[in-house]
Amino acid sequence: MSEKVKFGVVGVGVPKKDPRWVANMHYFVPSIAWARHFPQIEKNPNAELTAICDVAKERLDEVKRVYRVKETYTNYKEMLERSDMDALIITTPSKYHFSMALDAIKAGKHLIVEKPLTTSSQEAKILVEEAKKKKVKLMPAPWFLDDCFYKIREMVDQGHLGKICLVRGKTAHMGPGHAEWFYKPGSGGVTFDLAIYPITTLTAIVGPAKKVTAISGTSIAKRFVEDKEISVEVEDNIIVNLDFGEGTFGDVVANYCTQVNHGPSLELYGSKGAAFVENNYLKFLTSQYNVKGLLTSQYPLAASFPNEPIIDCFIGFLQKDVDISCLGEHQVHVIEILEKALESSKKEKAFELSTSFEPKNFPHKS
Repeated sequence: MSEKVKFGVVGVGVPKKDPRWVANMHYFVPSIAWARHFPQIEKNPNAELTAICDVAKERLDEVKRVYRVKETYTNYKEMLERSDMDALIITTPSKYHFSMALDAIKAGKHLIVEKPLTTSSQEAKILVEEAKKKKVKLMPAPWFLDDCFYKIREMVDQGHLGKICLVRGKTAHMGPGHAEWFYKPGSGGVTFDLAIYPITTLTAIVGPAKKVTAISGTSIAKRFVEDKEISVEVEDNIIVNLDFGEGTFGDVVANYCTQVNHGPSLELYGSKGAAFVENNYLKFLTSQYNVKGLLTSQYPLAASFPNEPIIDCFIGFLQKDVDISCLGEHQVHVIEILEKALESSKKEKAFELSTSFEPKNFPHKS
């Protein structure tokens, strides 16, 4: 690998506050490439934006006007063949993730894949296994290795909360207004877009779940996206219940129906204490410290989008040759939960989970 990590990005999207979509759009997030990856690559002295790829040439031109980039492509396979990049970042719609990631792994490229890694646990397994064979690093989003995660894991591992009995998580907003594909079959709907966040974090803290049940539906059937009214063809509202075994349960709420979020985004209740994440601060109660009432961290512990330092973290793993295969194995389990949650909501029954991972194998903070 060269002195700098050479990155390629496939799936450019549009920048923030794009004037093309303004009239009826109620919610807009700029493309993940513009919001996170381009600025983080530019700021990191050990990174270089070597190549970008998008089916729309005008989007490539927009990037070139703002960022220094050497190569542009409209075909990602051509980019894999011709570019000397070290790592590829995939930020396309989710239905393309598997084929693009598999091609990149076969080309010997390290990978960051935006969530979800795939919409099939079987496909996710293939990517993890192929990455091991080719000895490339596969880092799937969501990124959760922030200070808050490590602190909660430390509290749990050291017994400050006692036996974890109940965990809860939620991620919700009014739905993407910038891309119609979120609301179409094959996307995974709100389950794969939003429920993946708390399920990723909770399983990373508590460990693999044993069983899943869920209820889901389409609450708002008509929406405005890209300034036109569309029909919603997937679930936009879901509640997922998790059974971790030994009487430890969890519930996760995710929807595109929430005007304002209030209260903790993450809750853990144990036999000796509790921990909450609210507004990016960790609050906790534990009998171990002989303190009455909640203790609150003095500074934000949880990194929030788009400031999650995923590029810095990934470069650290590459430079130190850290084994991050557990991150892929973990996402296989998360994706199986998402798959079976949707199946559970349709068939109105619980499903046992067949995948697992070892939380102790998560990489240490880089």
